[in-house]
Amino acid sequence: MNKVWQIVINLVLYAFLGWLMWDSTVSHWDPWFAFTVGFVLVLAGVITFVPSLHAAKVSPGAYPYDD
Repeated sequence: MNKVWQIVINLVLYAFLGWLMWDSTVSHWDPWFAFTVGFVLVLAGVITFVPSLHAAKVSPGAYPYDD
């Protein structure tokens, strides 16, 4: 069930970013904001579709070496 909620939330966030992109290009022309939203969308797509960019195991507070 947790995985389903993650998918739903991601779809909502991508839809919101898509709406912001449409609003900043078609509705009200704002090229800087459109570039920023587009950059976020491209970055999210690259991270999603390139599996080597995913963090395999993350353990907060663990050091990779001893002090």
